[in-house]
Amino acid sequence: MMRKRKRALVVGRFQPLHYGHLHVFRYALSKADELVIAIGSSQFCCVPRNPLSVDERMEMLVRALRREGFPLADIMLSSVPDTESPEEDWGLLVLDRVPKVDIAFSNDPETIRDLKRVGLEVENIPFLKRDLYAATKIRELMLKGDPSWRELVPPSVLEFLLEIDMEKRVREIERG
Repeated sequence: MMRKRKRALVVGRFQPLHYGHLHVFRYALSKADELVIAIGSSQFCCVPRNPLSVDERMEMLVRALRREGFPLADIMLSSVPDTESPEEDWGLLVLDRVPKVDIAFSNDPETIRDLKRVGLEVENIPFLKRDLYAATKIRELMLKGDPSWRELVPPSVLEFLLEIDMEKRVREIERG
């Protein structure tokens, strides 16, 4: 008899993807056979907190996962918008947008609350240098024109962000 494959869920905005995210994916795959990566806040683009579109984030993820040697056959990507009002149940929206999962991994209090509310088991993830690997910090460095952000993202992500001139986009969005 074949054993049931365990499927994990990770939700993130990936604005942009950085080494901390890769650590999360590796951790989740060490605990499960398959991984569903849900791209959150999928309806937003070109605003300070979400400068990349969902399609750009999908492209960035696929390039990074491929280049970093992740088992693509065991990874699924999905997109999940934010809810429009507090009355809407974001956890149910997630369950509607992703295949059946056995466990979720998150350190975000709202994500944990919403996913537990719909019956998912949620486990925390050990952070990898959280003070260093944070998308908010990376966007702030881009805004200042500080090139040190380039060391915080995998090479494939750096190539992609340079192709789309992410630094310029971040500055233009901030100017309004």
